[in-house]
Amino acid sequence: MHTSRREFLKHATALAGVACTGSAWAGAANDRLNLAFVGCGGMGSGHLGWALQQPDLRVVALCDVDANHLKGAAAKAPDAFTSGDFREVVGRDDVDAVFIATPDHWHALVGIAAAKAGKHVYCEKPLTNSIGEGRALVNAVKDAGVVLQTGSHERSNPGAAVAKRLVAEGKLGEVKTVRIHLPNADPHLQEVENFTSPPPDRDPPAGLDYDFWLGHTPVMPYNEKRCHFFWRFHRAYGGGEITDRGAHVIDLAHMILGLDDTGPVRVNAVGTPPKGDFYDAFITFRFENEYANGLRMIGDNSGPRGLTLEGTEGKLFVAVHGCALSAEPASLLEGVSLPGIDPYATHRRSLLDAIRSGSGEVSAPVGAGHHTAVACHLNNLSMLTEKPFAWDPVAEQSDSDEVNEMLTPKMRAPWVL
Repeated sequence: MHTSRREFLKHATALAGVACTGSAWAGAANDRLNLAFVGCGGMGSGHLGWALQQPDLRVVALCDVDANHLKGAAAKAPDAFTSGDFREVVGRDDVDAVFIATPDHWHALVGIAAAKAGKHVYCEKPLTNSIGEGRALVNAVKDAGVVLQTGSHERSNPGAAVAKRLVAEGKLGEVKTVRIHLPNADPHLQEVENFTSPPPDRDPPAGLDYDFWLGHTPVMPYNEKRCHFFWRFHRAYGGGEITDRGAHVIDLAHMILGLDDTGPVRVNAVGTPPKGDFYDAFITFRFENEYANGLRMIGDNSGPRGLTLEGTEGKLFVAVHGCALSAEPASLLEGVSLPGIDPYATHRRSLLDAIRSGSGEVSAPVGAGHHTAVACHLNNLSMLTEKPFAWDPVAEQSDSDEVNEMLTPKMRAPWVL
């Protein structure tokens, strides 16, 4: 069966089967939406560049604690208000929605502040850097009646929607196992895995408000391998590979199998810490999670990156990135043709369309993003405690007191959830 680009875009959100309650937008359907960007390097730069090319959008505010990132963004959007403090941005009356592309440890506090200010939110994945922060963000979004789109853009690839349809139609039979493949051979992962001689700590570079960058986390000396990009391999700021690319792969499994509103009930993971004592997030690991419906989710460092759905009638592999499909038997994909689209653009548009229409329907709502992040964090907690445990996905509590004590980080003053 051939799916046209127009047909895919029309049905992608419906196939995702997700929705949240959104607040009505006061503007007319053809009015321009005003956007603010918190975090202007890396992914933030990509989001900003796209927004500036859209005739129905206006960039009105920019924020970054790194003055060099902020200067670069301001050169692209010279009319935008700029600040190193996100609170000055999300509270502006002329902002309709906030794009958050900070390091993970800032997602919750910025997202909660934006929601409380009545702003809609696009937040990069993983939704937050801990389970407690995630629950606080979910509650803030729901209480404010705003829309949040998690930046799990793999959902917006046509292959993800096709995989979901094939499972729903029973083409694979009963899916009893999903395998999560997270190979760790990438050069930057091997650098982290075998890193024993970090460069010396030094003063932060000019223009970086390093204390603000640290935020609620403990005071630490500046190190170039602790900050930009490599922050994701320090647990205070990120969750390692399982919340980096793993969040994409696990998120697709949840979407395709209809698990957006739940999580595992049993968690067992083992990991090998990186060499040395500088990085502390896991790169090498194996995990097995059980879900209430009997599904087993098994993850390891085998490749290629993606997920394999194992059913009683066949197997389907979904690649990450891009969601290319392959199947056993190959006949499962007979007649399937995937249209070429820009998944990032489609994913961003999902939020903007939900704001304009007032429907609140997005492809990766706050609850789905939270449950994906929870699954990732639970595996990290099992690796850290070196023990399996039971998990209640409704109460969000474990049978392990040690795990429960680690669900929410202690925050450095003046920051609080």
